Amino acid sequence: MTEQAPTYPEPTVPAPLPVPQRSRWQPLRAGLADLFYYDYQEFWFCDGRLMLRGNNGTGKSKVLALTMPFLLDADLAPTRVEPDGDRDKKMEWNLLLGGRYDERLGYTWLQFGRRTEDGEHAYFTIGCGLKAVAGRGIADRWHFTTSQRVGADLYLIGPAGAALTRDRLTSAVGEYGTVTQRAESYRRAVDEHLLHLGPDRYNSLVDLLVQLRQPQLSRRPDEGKLSRALSEALAPVDQSVVADIATAFHDLEQQRDELGALKETLGHVNRFSQRYQHYARVASRRQGRELRTAQSALRAGRPRTRRYPGGDRRGASRRARGRRGPGGNRGRADRRHRRP
Repeated sequence: MTEQAPTYPEPTVPAPLPVPQRSRWQPLRAGLADLFYYDYQEFWFCDGRLMLRGNNGTGKSKVLALTMPFLLDADLAPTRVEPDGDRDKKMEWNLLLGGRYDERLGYTWLQFGRRTEDGEHAYFTIGCGLKAVAGRGIADRWHFTTSQRVGADLYLIGPAGAALTRDRLTSAVGEYGTVTQRAESYRRAVDEHLLHLGPDRYNSLVDLLVQLRQPQLSRRPDEGKLSRALSEALAPVDQSVVADIATAFHDLEQQRDELGALKETLGHVNRFSQRYQHYARVASRRQGRELRTAQSALRAGRPRTRRYPGGDRRGASRRARGRRGPGGNRGRADRRHRRP
């Protein structure tokens, strides 16, 4: 009987960390360390997208609550952290788990990446460290930003298996990033590195994310609040476009004033034309009065002649006979000769 050599499982080779494929920043990985029920857990994105699938109560909503938009907002208020906005769900419960721990320190983080113009890979990691103590709630918190990658250049779990304290994290980050306890400074650093929106637009974007990630949003919609959030999250119009529109409106206003002035002038001209036409009629009558008088006098002093059919004029015949004198036969002969 031959003995078989014992077989041992081959050591697992860790999978290579994801690398960015686009020139714009996109999320690559998210992770929780000593937070909630996780000792250490990573969630990898695919082309900037992440799908969490599981039964009810497995912690899908909790993962989202502890990563997005909390890591952009840096606000520990339950109404901002929890998807359902339950005020009784305090952040310290995610560390102490309802009395299981007396003191606990944990991290949540999110890594972004992009391809630079020269084809290199650039990374940016944001995160938050939390420390809770029984009876005191959240005793300390700090936020960090760094160009290091968790699990490659930066390790949040020390050799002893405990999460790094704030001082040790500051030493580990060093010159590659910043560690701060001020949420405002942290949000400004995230905005300046990733979004370039400015404080107002950045806050509006985070408010919109808080509104949109509510569970069963379509069943309990708040139209007014959602409309305001969408409106405030819109990008402002470029100042050059605003200047062009303002100039156009100013030109329209000026043209409207000019049109009104032209209409008023036209009204004055029409009224003047009517009066001048009346004046011209009266003046023409006055100027033609002498001519009409002279014409009337001329007609009054001229002998009247009666016209007959055929153009014969009796008065002219008599005058012709008077000029010819007694030799009236000639006149009769002429008249006979002219008759048809």
